[in-house]
Amino acid sequence: MAYSHHVTYVMIIFPLLSSILLGISFAEKGQKTVGNWLEIASPDDPLVIEIGKFAVEEHKKESNDTLKFDKVTKGDTQIVGGMNWRLTIEIEDNGSIKNCEVFVYEQPCENVRKLLFSIWC
Repeated sequence: MAYSHHVTYVMIIFPLLSSILLGISFAEKGQKTVGNWLEIASPDDPLVIEIGKFAVEEHKKESNDTLKFDKVTKGDTQIVGGMNWRLTIEIEDNGSIKNCEVFVYEQPCENVRKLLFSIWC
């Protein structure tokens, strides 16, 4: 009986310790962990473009500007009980292209997406 008790103990503890050590390893290599800002893999990703367009449309609702979304040039994400997006986007404003920075919070499971603030250059 003592042998099976130790085997059960090892079968529970070993996977737990392994997952903790793997989590630490991934965190050190810049993998997605809560609170860290991580660079987006591709500015051309459809979800990234959707977030950029959303930010421009929300800004237009508040300001009645005639801005047009052009593209995302770079960005970061942060996991925080949802997702923070920090994007640098290009917009067209009366024929001239400008770089702007936007911050969007998204919580897909609750169907929440908010423009937190933007810096329109």
